[in-house]
Amino acid sequence: MPPPSNEGPSYGYVAVPVDRFGRPLAAWWQRLVAIILDLLILGVPKSILTAIFVGRSTAFSSSWRGGVIVLGVIFALIDLAYFGLLNGSEQGQTVGQMALGIAVRDESSGGAIDPKRAGLRILVLYPGIVLQWLPVVGSILGIYTLVAALSPLWDRGRQGFHDKVAHTNVVKVR
Repeated sequence: MPPPSNEGPSYGYVAVPVDRFGRPLAAWWQRLVAIILDLLILGVPKSILTAIFVGRSTAFSSSWRGGVIVLGVIFALIDLAYFGLLNGSEQGQTVGQMALGIAVRDESSGGAIDPKRAGLRILVLYPGIVLQWLPVVGSILGIYTLVAALSPLWDRGRQGFHDKVAHTNVVKVR
């Protein structure tokens, strides 16, 4: 018979990873749902504007190509401002992150990050935000974004590529 264990029964309890300040790190699914909500918030008005400004032209006309480029640049600026300003605020939360109770925090201080770092963070996660209107480049960057989005799954500290570059953690705030 084996000797008794000092650990006792676990009763299904699993410790969650925490940041250096003891705050629980956000689960991958929370991060995923939050960004899906954010992309829906940004995507609905984009779809309407695209239908209005590009939908009138044929795919082979120069006005269609020009409209796509102009809208692509405008949408990139809106997306960068949304993620940069909200994640770079004192709260460190986009609307989707607020809904899921998670926030972006500085890895070393535990405090808020600035909009510049938040903008860098979203560009590393989703570089297609700037070049998504280019057919081949946008597709290649989409594959990279998928890998970057999955990267917290195999990281012990639940950091994605974008978190490592920006030196951030995503923590639960409620």
